[in-house]
Amino acid sequence: MKKILFIIIPSLIIAGCSGDGDIIIKDAEVVENPIDSFEERVAEIDKHSAILFSDSLSFNSEYANNLLAAYEDYIEFHSFESNSKEYQFKAGELAKALNKPHVAIKHFNGLLERDSKHEKAPLALFYKAMVIGDMLKEDDLAKKTYQEFIDNYPDHPFVESAKASIELQGKSLNDIVAGFEKKNS
Repeated sequence: MKKILFIIIPSLIIAGCSGDGDIIIKDAEVVENPIDSFEERVAEIDKHSAILFSDSLSFNSEYANNLLAAYEDYIEFHSFESNSKEYQFKAGELAKALNKPHVAIKHFNGLLERDSKHEKAPLALFYKAMVIGDMLKEDDLAKKTYQEFIDNYPDHPFVESAKASIELQGKSLNDIVAGFEKKNS
């Protein structure tokens, strides 16, 4: 009997709630007026982009996190749309800027897995290597990823930067300066 009450009482409480907009339960929280259409998700991305980039001198992490959430929501529900790949790349860049390396890598990998020939794929792989080396401090994996970038995109303008990054990966600033001084003398 107690089990039935635990099911019926919350159902009655939820059914008794009334408001102006639709109410759904999402991850045990009540969400009023949920975003559930293509146009609403695009508008959400546009709104947060405009807010975030309206003043490039004052970066607001709350707006950036809202934009990242809007990108992720769009990618989840509209991955078949051609611009979802562009949004996945932008989500990776934004996660990198928000110091969320694992989220950034997830999005860069997502783009690379979905379309390795996409115009942003080379940058996604290069940025992935940067995140692995600079943020996660996984030097061997970063070197391997930079080498993968060089092998896959040998004519890309960032190839020389990738080669330099392989040489400098894992070195302290003092070691780098000493190497430059030795080269110049």
